[in-house]
This record gives sequence, C-alpha cells and structure tokens, in this order.
Amino acid sequence: MPHPLTSSIVGFAVVGAVVTGSRSIGMVAGAVQPNTSTVHVSVTDKTGSGVADLQAAEFELKVGGKKQEVATARQAVVPLRIAIIVSDAGTGGFQQGLANFMQKLLGHAEFALISVIVQPETVVDYTGEGGVLSAGLRRLGTRGRQRGAQLMEAIQNALKGVRREGRRSVILVVRVGAEAPTTVSGDDVREQLRKSGALLYVVSTVGAQRAAPSQARAGISAEQAQLRADEDADGALNLAQVLGDGATESGGRHEQVISTTLVPALEQVAAELLNQYEITYVRPQGGKPNDKISVTSKRKGVTVRAPARLPY
Repeated sequence: MPHPLTSSIVGFAVVGAVVTGSRSIGMVAGAVQPNTSTVHVSVTDKTGSGVADLQAAEFELKVGGKKQEVATARQAVVPLRIAIIVSDAGTGGFQQGLANFMQKLLGHAEFALISVIVQPETVVDYTGEGGVLSAGLRRLGTRGRQRGAQLMEAIQNALKGVRREGRRSVILVVRVGAEAPTTVSGDDVREQLRKSGALLYVVSTVGAQRAAPSQARAGISAEQAQLRADEDADGALNLAQVLGDGATESGGRHEQVISTTLVPALEQVAAELLNQYEITYVRPQGGKPNDKISVTSKRKGVTVRAPARLPY
C-alpha cells in the first residue's frame, strides 16, 4: 500500500450515554434531562468544509413540523461504527481513497470492510486496529474484473450489524455501478435504514448509474424477455432510490466522482463525520418514531444534514 494505515484506535471517554434520535432519557452536561432526545447532524459551509463553532441558539429544530427547544449543541464525542462496502468490480480502484478516509478517523471509529464483487464478503469485521485494517485494504486490490454485484443485499446485511449502543452508525458505499438486478424492495431497505439510525454515504464513479450489460437469454419468448427487462429496470430503480433518497433521508449524501476527485471526496466525508454536532432537544408531547424531523441553521451560508425522520 502506498499509504498504509499504521495507527490503532485510541480509547477515549464518552460523556453520557447518547443514542442518535433516542427516545430514552438523554444526558446533557452531565445532568439527566427527563424529556430530551438527541440527534447527530453534519454542518458544512459553501466550500464543503465542516463548520465547528455553531451554538445552540443558531440551530432550529422541528419535529412533525413543530418547532422544538434546542437545549444544547456541541461537538459529538460518541465513537463511530462504520461499515465500508466496496463494490468496485474487483478493480481495486478505491484502495488509496479508503486508506486516507480511515487514517483520518482512526482513534474515533471502528470499521468493517465488505467486498462486493458478486456476493458480499466480509474482509474485516469491526475493528479500530490499524494493522488489521491495512491488511484488509491490501486484500481489496485488483482481484479479477466481474460485474453484477449484489449491492442492495450487501447494504441490507450491513444494516443488521452496524447499529450498536453508544456508537454513531455509518454505512459508506463506494461503487463503480453495473450491479446485479435485485428483488429486494427499496422501500424496505430505506425503512430498515431509518430504524437503524445509521447515516448512509455513497460515493459513485461517474457513469455508475448505467445498468449492467444485458445478458443473452436463449430459448425464451419475446414476452418473457420483456418481463425480465422490466424486472431488471425495477430493481435498478429500487437501488437508485436507496442510494439517492435513502442516503439523503438518513442525513448522509450521494456523491459522483472522477479519479481525481475520489480521494478528496472521501476525505470530505471523513471531515464531516469528525465534526458532527450532537444536538439535544426537548422531546414533543405525543411524538413517536417515524415523525419527520428537520434541522436548519440561522447562520447564512451553511448546510445542515440531518435524518429526515426519527429512528426506532
């Protein structure tokens, strides 16, 4: 590796027990606040850089369309738990970018590395040990060109293990496209994503939205061929909704990159995660999971990314 990971995760104290969007009792400045919840948000300026000096009074938060009192806003200290899904068709093209991404977050996160050439394969389970992660990255080099990744299934599987008490959960997907058709419902995966409370970030190479080349199907009628083509189109639409709308709804985003912008794009995602805010707000009477939530800032020129709905 030209940029090997050399550090191991550094343990640090977590002040209070905070679960993103939790409806249980929160912790504010060491004191129990019986009617509060917390949400983690990212704030960037016009250049895409993190904004680290906002105060509670500069945030506005609504649940179900109703404005709620923001009790505190501070830099998040809860460690990250990040599932990295590498759908690169076996090219190894994301190694350098991911090395930089993880290097910036070591000491603040644990990572799992999941390769998807066809079926998902866990290369490294969750760890913050630099040597283990470096070895895992080496395994994600060139390993045979093949299209048809089962990406929707990989995301669905990652959602089963990414959530953990006392962690900020994140799924990062890096992809070159041309995934296999899927029968997994996009709506179901988006709902699972919402319930997990995980952020979804997607980094796609330009052209990744193109469908995989059609495979010849001998011995079937024109009607059967059209039916299969329609099923493939539905599967591609479901995946696009998860990668696009699903990412935005979670509080993450979907970026398209070329070779020269890949590394900075991943570094920017790392910077966002390092500079997240933990916002504690007064929970509304009668509020419930799946209520719409919106977080904005009164400061001009900044963008706030937050979950669109309460998890759990």
